[in-house]
Amino acid sequence: MKSVFETRKEKVQLDKVTLSYEYYKHPNQKAQTLVFIHGFLSSSYSFRKLFPLLHDHYSLLSFDLPGFGESEKNCDIHYSLHEYAALTNRLLEKMQISKVVLIGHSMGGQIALRTCIQHPERVEKLILLCSSSYIKSSSLGLRVCSYLPFFPYCLSLSMNAINLRKNFEHLVYDRKLLTKQVIDGYTTSFNEKGFFLALCRLIRDREEDLASTTLNKINFPILLIWGSDDRLVPLRVGERMKKDLPDADLLVFSHTGHLIPEERPLETSNAIRHFLHEK
Repeated sequence: MKSVFETRKEKVQLDKVTLSYEYYKHPNQKAQTLVFIHGFLSSSYSFRKLFPLLHDHYSLLSFDLPGFGESEKNCDIHYSLHEYAALTNRLLEKMQISKVVLIGHSMGGQIALRTCIQHPERVEKLILLCSSSYIKSSSLGLRVCSYLPFFPYCLSLSMNAINLRKNFEHLVYDRKLLTKQVIDGYTTSFNEKGFFLALCRLIRDREEDLASTTLNKINFPILLIWGSDDRLVPLRVGERMKKDLPDADLLVFSHTGHLIPEERPLETSNAIRHFLHEK
Protein backbone atom coordinates (compact mmCIF):
# COMPACT_ATOMS: atom_id res chain seq x y z
CA MET A 1 0.00 0.00 0.00
CA LYS A 2 1.39 3.41 -0.97
CA SER A 3 2.40 5.54 2.01
CA VAL A 4 0.51 8.76 2.69
CA PHE A 5 2.59 11.91 2.56
CA GLU A 6 1.98 14.31 5.41
CA THR A 7 3.99 17.28 6.61
CA ARG A 8 3.19 20.53 8.37
CA LYS A 9 4.91 23.69 9.46
CA GLU A 10 6.59 23.58 12.86
CA LYS A 11 8.55 26.18 14.86
CA VAL A 12 11.80 25.72 16.76
CA GLN A 13 13.81 28.18 18.85
CA LEU A 14 17.52 28.27 18.06
CA ASP A 15 19.50 30.73 20.15
CA LYS A 16 18.20 34.18 19.17
CA VAL A 17 15.85 33.20 16.35
CA THR A 18 12.71 31.15 15.76
CA LEU A 19 12.82 28.98 12.65
CA SER A 20 9.85 27.66 10.69
CA TYR A 21 10.43 24.23 9.19
CA GLU A 22 8.73 21.25 7.55
CA TYR A 23 9.87 17.73 8.38
CA TYR A 24 8.79 14.36 7.10
CA LYS A 25 10.47 11.42 8.82
CA HIS A 26 10.49 8.26 6.76
CA PRO A 27 9.29 5.15 8.63
CA ASN A 28 12.45 3.32 7.54
CA GLN A 29 15.12 4.35 10.05
CA LYS A 30 17.83 3.73 7.45
CA ALA A 31 16.36 6.16 4.92
CA GLN A 32 18.62 9.07 3.99
CA THR A 33 17.64 12.55 5.12
CA LEU A 34 17.49 15.28 2.47
CA VAL A 35 17.82 18.85 3.75
CA PHE A 36 16.59 21.60 1.41
CA ILE A 37 17.97 25.16 1.66
CA HIS A 38 16.17 27.85 -0.32
CA GLY A 39 17.55 30.90 -2.07
CA PHE A 40 17.42 34.68 -1.77
CA LEU A 41 13.93 36.24 -1.42
CA SER A 42 12.41 32.76 -1.27
CA SER A 43 11.34 30.18 1.32
CA SER A 44 10.70 26.46 1.75
CA TYR A 45 7.65 27.05 -0.48
CA SER A 46 10.00 26.65 -3.44
CA PHE A 47 10.41 22.92 -2.67
CA ARG A 48 6.73 22.07 -2.22
CA LYS A 49 6.58 20.13 -5.54
CA LEU A 50 9.58 17.96 -4.70
CA PHE A 51 8.42 16.61 -1.32
CA PRO A 52 5.54 14.48 -2.67
CA LEU A 53 7.88 13.00 -5.29
CA LEU A 54 10.64 12.05 -2.83
CA HIS A 55 8.89 11.06 0.40
CA ASP A 56 8.61 7.38 -0.52
CA HIS A 57 12.38 6.96 -0.26
CA TYR A 58 13.73 9.66 2.05
CA SER A 59 13.23 11.70 5.19
CA LEU A 60 12.76 15.34 4.13
CA LEU A 61 13.53 18.59 5.91
CA SER A 62 13.19 22.15 4.65
CA PHE A 63 13.19 25.40 6.61
CA ASP A 64 12.80 29.12 6.11
CA LEU A 65 16.03 31.02 6.59
CA PRO A 66 15.82 33.87 9.14
CA GLY A 67 14.33 36.89 7.43
CA PHE A 68 12.27 34.85 4.97
CA GLY A 69 9.08 32.81 4.87
CA GLU A 70 7.57 32.21 8.30
CA SER A 71 10.86 32.34 10.20
CA GLU A 72 11.63 35.22 12.51
CA LYS A 73 12.77 38.54 11.07
CA ASN A 74 15.24 39.19 13.87
CA CYS A 75 17.76 42.02 13.58
CA ASP A 76 19.88 40.69 16.45
CA ILE A 77 21.50 37.95 14.37
CA HIS A 78 24.22 38.14 11.75
CA TYR A 79 22.71 37.64 8.27
CA SER A 80 25.77 36.11 6.65
CA LEU A 81 26.12 32.93 4.62
CA HIS A 82 28.47 31.63 7.32
CA GLU A 83 25.88 32.18 10.02
CA TYR A 84 23.11 30.65 7.90
CA ALA A 85 25.30 27.55 7.55
CA ALA A 86 25.99 27.48 11.29
CA LEU A 87 22.26 27.77 11.92
CA THR A 88 21.64 24.83 9.58
CA ASN A 89 24.02 22.73 11.66
CA ARG A 90 22.38 23.84 14.92
CA LEU A 91 18.97 22.87 13.53
CA LEU A 92 20.26 19.39 12.66
CA GLU A 93 21.74 19.03 16.13
CA LYS A 94 18.47 20.14 17.71
CA MET A 95 16.57 17.56 15.68
CA GLN A 96 19.21 14.89 16.35
CA ILE A 97 19.87 14.27 12.66
CA SER A 98 23.42 13.01 12.32
CA LYS A 99 23.91 12.54 8.55
CA VAL A 100 22.29 14.37 5.64
CA VAL A 101 22.28 15.07 1.93
CA LEU A 102 22.22 18.85 1.42
CA ILE A 103 20.20 20.32 -1.45
CA GLY A 104 20.63 24.05 -1.99
CA HIS A 105 18.91 26.26 -4.55
CA SER A 106 20.50 29.53 -5.69
CA MET A 107 21.88 31.29 -2.56
CA GLY A 108 21.03 28.10 -0.68
CA GLY A 109 23.78 26.39 -2.67
CA GLN A 110 26.40 28.62 -1.09
CA ILE A 111 24.91 27.93 2.34
CA ALA A 112 25.02 24.18 1.66
CA LEU A 113 28.69 24.39 0.64
CA ARG A 114 29.56 26.30 3.80
CA THR A 115 27.60 23.82 5.91
CA CYS A 116 29.70 20.93 4.63
CA ILE A 117 32.89 22.94 5.24
CA GLN A 118 31.90 23.67 8.84
CA HIS A 119 30.78 20.12 9.64
CA PRO A 120 31.97 17.69 6.95
CA GLU A 121 31.21 14.72 9.20
CA ARG A 122 27.52 15.52 8.95
CA VAL A 123 27.25 15.55 5.15
CA GLU A 124 27.06 12.60 2.75
CA LYS A 125 26.59 14.39 -0.58
CA LEU A 126 25.53 17.74 -2.01
CA ILE A 127 23.07 18.66 -4.72
CA LEU A 128 23.22 22.25 -5.94
CA LEU A 129 20.39 23.68 -8.03
CA CYS A 130 21.50 26.75 -10.01
CA SER A 131 23.77 27.65 -7.11
CA SER A 132 24.84 31.26 -6.74
CA SER A 133 28.62 31.39 -7.16
CA TYR A 134 31.48 33.84 -7.62
CA ILE A 135 29.36 36.79 -6.40
CA LYS A 136 31.16 39.53 -4.50
CA SER A 137 29.84 41.06 -1.29
CA SER A 138 27.81 44.27 -1.45
CA SER A 139 29.68 47.44 -2.36
CA LEU A 140 30.96 49.67 0.42
CA GLY A 141 28.45 52.36 -0.53
CA LEU A 142 25.51 49.97 -0.29
CA ARG A 143 26.72 48.62 3.05
CA VAL A 144 27.01 52.17 4.38
CA CYS A 145 23.48 52.94 3.15
CA SER A 146 22.15 49.88 4.99
CA TYR A 147 22.91 51.65 8.30
CA LEU A 148 20.70 54.63 7.45
CA PRO A 149 17.42 54.56 9.42
CA PHE A 150 15.28 55.24 6.34
CA PHE A 151 16.97 52.62 4.13
CA PRO A 152 14.45 49.81 4.91
CA TYR A 153 11.68 52.19 3.86
CA CYS A 154 13.52 52.92 0.59
CA LEU A 155 13.84 49.18 -0.02
CA SER A 156 10.13 48.70 0.54
CA LEU A 157 9.31 51.51 -1.91
CA SER A 158 11.58 50.02 -4.56
CA MET A 159 10.07 46.54 -4.08
CA ASN A 160 6.55 47.92 -4.34
CA ALA A 161 7.48 49.82 -7.48
CA ILE A 162 8.70 46.79 -9.43
CA ASN A 163 6.44 44.61 -11.51
CA LEU A 164 6.64 41.28 -9.65
CA ARG A 165 5.27 39.26 -12.52
CA LYS A 166 7.81 40.70 -14.96
CA ASN A 167 10.62 39.95 -12.51
CA PHE A 168 9.44 36.36 -12.05
CA GLU A 169 9.22 35.96 -15.83
CA HIS A 170 12.96 36.59 -15.84
CA LEU A 171 13.41 33.50 -13.62
CA VAL A 172 11.52 30.89 -15.66
CA TYR A 173 11.42 29.59 -19.20
CA ASP A 174 7.72 28.69 -19.21
CA ARG A 175 5.81 31.79 -18.12
CA LYS A 176 2.51 29.88 -17.97
CA LEU A 177 3.68 28.43 -14.64
CA LEU A 178 3.47 31.85 -13.04
CA THR A 179 -0.09 31.93 -11.74
CA LYS A 180 -1.08 34.51 -9.14
CA GLN A 181 -1.08 31.74 -6.52
CA VAL A 182 2.53 30.81 -7.32
CA ILE A 183 3.78 34.41 -7.24
CA ASP A 184 1.90 35.02 -3.97
CA GLY A 185 3.49 31.88 -2.52
CA TYR A 186 6.99 33.14 -3.25
CA THR A 187 6.35 36.69 -2.05
CA THR A 188 4.15 36.19 1.00
CA SER A 189 6.83 37.32 3.45
CA PHE A 190 7.45 40.62 1.65
CA ASN A 191 4.61 42.26 3.58
CA GLU A 192 5.59 40.92 7.00
CA LYS A 193 6.86 43.21 9.74
CA GLY A 194 10.63 43.24 9.92
CA PHE A 195 11.20 41.83 6.43
CA PHE A 196 12.96 44.89 5.03
CA LEU A 197 15.00 45.41 8.20
CA ALA A 198 16.23 41.82 7.85
CA LEU A 199 16.89 42.42 4.15
CA CYS A 200 19.05 45.42 5.06
CA ARG A 201 21.07 43.24 7.41
CA LEU A 202 21.54 40.60 4.71
CA ILE A 203 22.74 43.26 2.25
CA ARG A 204 25.21 44.42 4.91
CA ASP A 205 26.36 41.06 6.27
CA ARG A 206 26.43 38.79 3.19
CA GLU A 207 30.02 37.95 2.37
CA GLU A 208 31.28 37.02 -1.08
CA ASP A 209 30.73 33.53 -2.46
CA LEU A 210 33.39 30.87 -2.00
CA ALA A 211 36.53 31.34 -4.06
CA SER A 212 37.81 28.75 -6.52
CA THR A 213 40.67 27.89 -4.17
CA THR A 214 38.14 26.92 -1.50
CA LEU A 215 35.87 25.04 -3.90
CA ASN A 216 38.92 23.01 -5.01
CA LYS A 217 39.12 21.55 -1.49
CA ILE A 218 35.46 20.42 -1.22
CA ASN A 219 35.82 16.76 -2.08
CA PHE A 220 32.25 15.54 -1.62
CA PRO A 221 30.22 13.86 -4.37
CA ILE A 222 28.25 16.79 -5.82
CA LEU A 223 25.50 16.97 -8.41
CA LEU A 224 25.05 20.34 -10.12
CA ILE A 225 21.66 20.79 -11.80
CA TRP A 226 21.22 23.79 -14.08
CA GLY A 227 18.68 25.27 -16.45
CA SER A 228 19.98 25.93 -19.95
CA ASP A 229 18.03 29.21 -20.00
CA ASP A 230 18.86 30.45 -16.49
CA ARG A 231 19.24 34.21 -16.87
CA LEU A 232 19.95 34.92 -13.19
CA VAL A 233 22.79 32.41 -12.69
CA PRO A 234 23.78 31.45 -16.25
CA LEU A 235 24.90 27.97 -17.24
CA ARG A 236 28.49 29.17 -17.62
CA VAL A 237 28.56 29.51 -13.81
CA GLY A 238 27.63 25.85 -13.43
CA GLU A 239 30.29 24.87 -15.95
CA ARG A 240 32.89 26.81 -13.98
CA MET A 241 31.76 25.19 -10.72
CA LYS A 242 32.13 21.75 -12.29
CA LYS A 243 35.77 22.57 -13.01
CA ASP A 244 36.39 23.98 -9.52
CA LEU A 245 34.74 21.15 -7.54
CA PRO A 246 36.85 17.95 -7.61
CA ASP A 247 33.96 15.46 -7.61
CA ALA A 248 31.08 17.22 -9.35
CA ASP A 249 28.76 16.17 -12.17
CA LEU A 250 26.72 18.71 -14.13
CA LEU A 251 23.21 17.94 -15.37
CA VAL A 252 21.52 20.50 -17.62
CA PHE A 253 17.78 20.72 -18.26
CA SER A 254 16.89 22.30 -21.59
CA HIS A 255 14.18 24.96 -21.85
CA THR A 256 14.50 25.64 -18.12
CA GLY A 257 15.18 28.81 -16.16
CA HIS A 258 16.39 29.52 -12.63
CA LEU A 259 13.44 28.10 -10.68
CA ILE A 260 14.28 24.45 -11.33
CA PRO A 261 12.17 23.03 -8.44
CA GLU A 262 9.20 24.94 -9.86
CA GLU A 263 9.75 24.12 -13.53
CA ARG A 264 11.19 20.59 -13.44
CA PRO A 265 10.09 18.85 -10.22
CA LEU A 266 9.73 15.38 -11.74
CA GLU A 267 13.02 15.51 -13.62
CA THR A 268 14.76 16.95 -10.55
CA SER A 269 13.42 14.28 -8.21
CA ASN A 270 14.47 11.56 -10.68
CA ALA A 271 17.96 13.06 -10.91
CA ILE A 272 18.24 13.19 -7.12
CA ARG A 273 17.28 9.55 -6.74
CA HIS A 274 19.63 8.44 -9.50
CA PHE A 275 22.56 10.42 -8.04
CA LEU A 276 22.01 9.10 -4.51
CA HIS A 277 21.60 5.47 -5.58
CA GLU A 278 24.21 5.23 -8.31
CA LYS A 279 27.15 7.29 -7.09
